Amino acid sequence: MKTASEPFYEIGRDAQVDPDVILGYRWPGDSRPTRIGDHAIIRSGTIIYANTTIGHRFQCGHHVLIRAEVTIGNRCVVHHKCTLEGRIRIGNGVKLMAHIYIPSTTVIGNMVFIGPGTTFLNDKYPMRRPAPVDGAHIEDHVCIGGGVTVCPGVTIGRNSVIGAGSLVNKDVPPDTLAYGVPARHHLLPDGLSRGNIPELLLPQTDLWGAQRDDSWKDEMQDVSR
Repeated sequence: MKTASEPFYEIGRDAQVDPDVILGYRWPGDSRPTRIGDHAIIRSGTIIYANTTIGHRFQCGHHVLIRAEVTIGNRCVVHHKCTLEGRIRIGNGVKLMAHIYIPSTTVIGNMVFIGPGTTFLNDKYPMRRPAPVDGAHIEDHVCIGGGVTVCPGVTIGRNSVIGAGSLVNKDVPPDTLAYGVPARHHLLPDGLSRGNIPELLLPQTDLWGAQRDDSWKDEMQDVSR
C-alpha cells in the first residue's frame, strides 16, 4: 500500500532541502518518482507530487504546492504559496512570483515572468457543462504584471506585456502591450520590445540567501531562447 511517507523521488547533486518538505507525494495513479535536477533549493512547507519532473537550478519559496504530471524546465523559480494544479508544462527560465494559481492544461513557454497574485483559469463554465478544461498558453518572453486574471483558452503571444490588474479574456497577439478590464491591446513601446532580460530571470539568487550567481552565463544559449 502506498503512503505519503515513502520516499518516491530522485534529486540531483548539491540540493538544499528544508525540513518539512514532501517530495514524491504518492497518489493512486502515480507511476514514477518526482525527478528534480542539480542545485535545487526547496523551502519548508513545500509539497511536490510524484510524476513530476523539474530541471536544474530549481528554486521555490515556502508552502508551494506542485501536483502531479507537471514538467518544469531549467532555472525556474516558484515563489511562496503558489499552487500548480497538475498537468502543466513550464519552460526554461520562468519566474513565478508569490500567490499564483495555475490550473491543469496551462502551458508556459521560456523566459516568462508572472507577477504576484495572478490567477489562471481553465473552464469558462465550471460545473455547468462536461467540456474538457482548456488552460491558457503563454508564449516565450511574456511579462505578466501582478494581480492579473487570465481566462481559459487564452493565448498570450511572444514578447507581450500584460499590465497589473488586467483581465485577459481574449488572445493577445505577439509584441503587444495589453492592460485594463477587459484588457485592450496597444503597441508595445520600444523600451519594452526586447524581451525579458536574462540576467534578471536566470541567476539563482535570493534576498535572504545567495546574492551572486554568474553560472547562468554559461547556460544562457540553452535556456534563454
